[in-house]
Amino acid sequence: MPEAATVEAVLRSRMKHLVRAFNGLFGKVMAELIAEGQSDHAVLRELYDRHIGPRRAATIVDIERGKASGEFASSVNPELLVDAIFGPMYYRLLLRLTPLTERYGEELIDQVLHGVPMASRKSSAD
Repeated sequence: MPEAATVEAVLRSRMKHLVRAFNGLFGKVMAELIAEGQSDHAVLRELYDRHIGPRRAATIVDIERGKASGEFASSVNPELLVDAIFGPMYYRLLLRLTPLTERYGEELIDQVLHGVPMASRKSSAD
C-alpha cells in the first residue's frame, strides 16, 4: 500500500485480500494447517513464521504509522487492534458457520474502528 493511504484504507485493503484468499484454495489449506497444528506445534510455528507473523508485523507497523500521524490515538494497542480486526476472520474460516464476505470484513472494521454506539439512557428522574 502506498504510504499516502490512510491506515484505515490499508486495513480495508488487507481485509478484502484476506476474504478473497480465505474463500479459495488458500483458505482450505490454511484451515487444514491450523487443524494439523493442534497436534503438531511445529506446523503452527512454521505457519506463523512464514505466513501469519510477517503479515501481522506489517500491519502493526501500519498501525504505528497511524498513531504517529494522529489517525489513531496514541493509546491504541496495535497487537489488540490486529486481533480484534483479523481474529474473527480466522474464527469464521475455521468454524464455517457463516460465510466470509467482503461486506462482513467492512462491517467488522467499521465496528472495531468506530466502536459500538451506546443506547441513550434515561435518567432516574424520567
